[in-house]
Amino acid sequence: MYITINDLNNLSENKIITLKENQIPEGKTIEYKESLPIESYESKKEFLADVTSFANTDGGNIIYGIKEENGIPIDICGIEIDNPDAEKLRLENIIRDCTEPRLPGIVIKSFILSNGKYAFIFYVPKSFNPPHVVKIGGHWRFYSRNSAGKYPLDVSELRSIITLSASTRERIKNFRIERISLIKNRDLQIPIPNGPKFIYHIIPLSSFATELPINLAKFEYGRIRYDLFYDFHKIFNYEGILIHNHQEGYTANWYTQIFRNGTMEIFNASLHNEENKILYRNGFEEELVEYLPKYISVLNFFELTLPVLVFYTVLDIKGYKIKLKEYENMREMQNRPFIKNDLILPEVLIDDEGLKNLPLTLKPLFDPIWNAAGHAQSPNYNSEGIWKIPD
Repeated sequence: MYITINDLNNLSENKIITLKENQIPEGKTIEYKESLPIESYESKKEFLADVTSFANTDGGNIIYGIKEENGIPIDICGIEIDNPDAEKLRLENIIRDCTEPRLPGIVIKSFILSNGKYAFIFYVPKSFNPPHVVKIGGHWRFYSRNSAGKYPLDVSELRSIITLSASTRERIKNFRIERISLIKNRDLQIPIPNGPKFIYHIIPLSSFATELPINLAKFEYGRIRYDLFYDFHKIFNYEGILIHNHQEGYTANWYTQIFRNGTMEIFNASLHNEENKILYRNGFEEELVEYLPKYISVLNFFELTLPVLVFYTVLDIKGYKIKLKEYENMREMQNRPFIKNDLILPEVLIDDEGLKNLPLTLKPLFDPIWNAAGHAQSPNYNSEGIWKIPD
């Protein structure tokens, strides 16, 4: 991809000029358009075919405001428009309303050119859940791409994409099972303690679908979330990078393993009191709500984007209870020790919209934990779904 997710944060006309000067041709991952789609049926259909064709293959960029000839950019003409933000919203709504399943992760950026007009750049990631169909009016069609551009998918190609998508889901499932088994058996590079363990896996779907490795060296020389990793030990290992708090003669109650494909495994064994057999009420929710956006920013550092799948796993909690507040008498009557030793919780998908209201997005992870302790749902949400940890 010529323009990555990190490039979008520092876009300038120079990036577009480079494409023109180097005569970068249209192809499988880039396409030029002189003008934005209008409200006509044919224009929308063409636009949606372009977007879904990128998502159904390897992802790519659509750049509006560039005139091309035989696929070669010849003029950075720009687009005259009064309200670029309103135009971005219009295009996002077209994509949302006329494609299925929903296409998360698309980013639209606009910037002003030296001639006073605007260029628009679409970043379309490779989808983790292809194929996506264009459905507008009576038109219902799947599209793909090759070096010559987009084309309608035939039945055999469609079947191949569906099989590949199912294969990706199976690999993600098997990865989680394997990692939980290693933790249960303590088959890790560093020693971990007995007692309850909270593990969450953050899986960037674009990376898992493409199997492209991240640049691990960036961790060595880049400025990367000192509030997450400052004053911890770091080991480059076969899996990727292990950041941990292990000291000689002690076990590690926290670590983060960043894998070669950008997947992250965060382990925490400090959210309980061993002597009183309690889990800290605020710990397992607050940690995820507070720290997940920070870990997602680490993915951005490695040029990985939303959406991500988040898996939450709680191990070795049989016989423990959740510690409640002294004034929660009625709730304490329902509170009971965990009967199950391990909770393998369902995954949630975090996209741009889900990140805006993260506590509500994560509620399906928290409720089953409270259910297993005898409660109807997490008591940290009110009737409107607003999350608040009690003082």
